[in-house]
Amino acid sequence: AMDLAVTDPGTGIQVFSLAPRLEGSMVTVQRVIEVAENGDLTLGGRLESFDFNLDVADLHARLAIVGPGGGPPQLIKLPELPIHAVVGKRGELVAIAGLDALPIPPLPVPGGQKINLVEMISKVIEEFSQPTFPEGPVSVGDTWEFEMVIDPLAMAEMMGAPMPPEAAAQLGELSFPMKIVSTLVALETVNGIECAKIRAEAPWELTMPVGPPEAGGMVLNESGATTVMTWFDYSAGRMVRETTEVELTMTMGAGGIVPMRMEMRMSVETELK
Repeated sequence: AMDLAVTDPGTGIQVFSLAPRLEGSMVTVQRVIEVAENGDLTLGGRLESFDFNLDVADLHARLAIVGPGGGPPQLIKLPELPIHAVVGKRGELVAIAGLDALPIPPLPVPGGQKINLVEMISKVIEEFSQPTFPEGPVSVGDTWEFEMVIDPLAMAEMMGAPMPPEAAAQLGELSFPMKIVSTLVALETVNGIECAKIRAEAPWELTMPVGPPEAGGMVLNESGATTVMTWFDYSAGRMVRETTEVELTMTMGAGGIVPMRMEMRMSVETELK
């Protein structure tokens, strides 16, 4: 769900607003294809069904493949996805295999160069995936931390995007750390399975100039928080349920005048059936 409002800086009158809402569900089947000597799992998946509804102003759209009663389709057999996830024994996403089989063309950028989107996606996954679980044993109430640095300049260079010296200097000032604090909240039974209930919280704040100084000194401010709650079957080594909540507030303005404001809320729930 998102609420976007744009006002006239001179009069303060709202000139534009938009409130899109997207809601839906999908059913997937996941299987273990290979177990490496170090414990890494190669996972394959197949999409059984999906049903999404989008509402934007007067537009109401639905995209779905479902069966009777909203269940998986009985007559349509979707093929297995060509993408395989490699997951470490501690729950971290190590790599995505098979992306090169997707028809994703290189992205042209100014200067005649092209960005390899497949390579970029793989590198971003390897760079920013983080372990779900602690390095050693924990008790209920214990916390552990994971830190990473969000570096727009390094990401742009990793993507192979050409960067003028002025833009590189500006992006170099936008690097900021993000800390993820996880807590073993409790041991809870879900669907008859005793699980470790783990909460991971990651707040963030970002302030960055938008455009050159002569453009009016526009500044983008962003703040938000992501909270992930995982119920993990520690005996079988699998996730039983997971909820993700994301809240984001973004404003853009200059000199105390904020002509644009956006708030976004996202909620995702995944459950093993």
